[in-house]
Amino acid sequence: MLSTLQDMFKPRHLGLIGLIALAWGYMSLFRYDSYGIEEAAALDLLINWSIIHQIASPVALFGVPDLRAIFFIPLDMYWAGSLPAAKVFTMFTLFATSLLLYRWSEKEHGGESSMMATALLLISPICLLQTDAIGSGIFLLFCFTVANWLDDGIRESNQLFPSWYFLQLLITGMAISMHPMGLAIPLVLAWKWLRGSADKQKGIRLMSGIGIVTVLMLFVRWGWYGIDAAAANPLTILADSILGSPLLHEPSWGIGLIIADILLIAIGMHVYRKADNSLTLMFIAASLIGSLHADHAWTLIAWASTLYLGLPLLIQFNERFGWRGLVGQRGLLLIVVMLIATVSMMNTRAIGAIGKQHLKSDTDIVISILEREATDTEKPFMAASQWPARTLLACRRDVLPLPPAMEDTALFGQKIKGVTHFAFNPQLPSLHGLSRNAAALSDKLETIALLPGGVVLKAKSPAAHK
Repeated sequence: MLSTLQDMFKPRHLGLIGLIALAWGYMSLFRYDSYGIEEAAALDLLINWSIIHQIASPVALFGVPDLRAIFFIPLDMYWAGSLPAAKVFTMFTLFATSLLLYRWSEKEHGGESSMMATALLLISPICLLQTDAIGSGIFLLFCFTVANWLDDGIRESNQLFPSWYFLQLLITGMAISMHPMGLAIPLVLAWKWLRGSADKQKGIRLMSGIGIVTVLMLFVRWGWYGIDAAAANPLTILADSILGSPLLHEPSWGIGLIIADILLIAIGMHVYRKADNSLTLMFIAASLIGSLHADHAWTLIAWASTLYLGLPLLIQFNERFGWRGLVGQRGLLLIVVMLIATVSMMNTRAIGAIGKQHLKSDTDIVISILEREATDTEKPFMAASQWPARTLLACRRDVLPLPPAMEDTALFGQKIKGVTHFAFNPQLPSLHGLSRNAAALSDKLETIALLPGGVVLKAKSPAAHK
């Protein structure tokens, strides 16, 4: 009987059952309101929805979207306008990427570390947070993994420009458009082809296309509109990889320091051993580049790098300095894995409280004020927001980006005629000019909310001007 069951259920079947259970867990922990979405992801979704529904929308004024919008094209077939569908699609992208990462790690480091790294990655709070936010970290991880696979196919091909190469161009442009960490792909490919390849002429010709795409994406997306703001302390946001949402815990730089130390040790060891695998180098480059703009997308990439690069080293360390037997050879490894798994699962489960208790970040609280103002459809509503895409998702009314500041206050007053609400963070240096313009029009604008995340201004009624 037992042997029959073993013949029926292969390890891959158990893995799929585990992914189904994990999918149920993710979906039960998602928040199903219109908050917590990354601004760039919201813009991509709104553009797709506007095209599929053939609705004139001001989203074209919000800024240049990233190429993540290409990922969302399959959603437009049946689920246009559905945020839960977009989150589920992002979850499937994460699961597919994890399977690709497992195969890569199994080939490079063996099945033991790859299985542990993949499991710890999928149950980590940062994966759920990025999936729930439709964050760029999930899609960057996908781009890195696919770029590595495509690079292997291009090297094995005898053609100068194999068909895989054009897909590599698309993946490179997509990654660069989403986040500065996407630059890891052209940097690593250039290093591999121009320095480590025997066919330098082929490398130069291939990298010319990669270089053109890189320059084009940098020109179009310079500044990377819509990505999350960088954390003041990278260590505090790095701790979110296992501590979960910052809405549920106090900032903790100690845990982040431990993770950063482990990551740096892993990077140092792989550099010392002169690692030449493309994905390993992409993990290293992305982790270092992302530290200059530390957000949750970087946290996900850094945590994945820590797991996939660090666990094989931990196994080797345990084998070298441990004694004989299971406890001696795997004792330290099992303690570390069980500790990380326990903390991760507890904090991942706690994320469900965000949706149940309707917790919001400082920025989302500001947007919620506009949503409340937009509920009365009998009154005119035309908002100008620092976060136009996220505001449009929440309010489902007309929203425009913030107007530029002007030296002439009277001209500024004429330009904003028809705008009923403003929402922005006056503490940002780039918005100090707009704050001065708004203050000079105190006879026309009133403050209805002053919050840590920003201010909400409302145009006074004509009767109040008299």
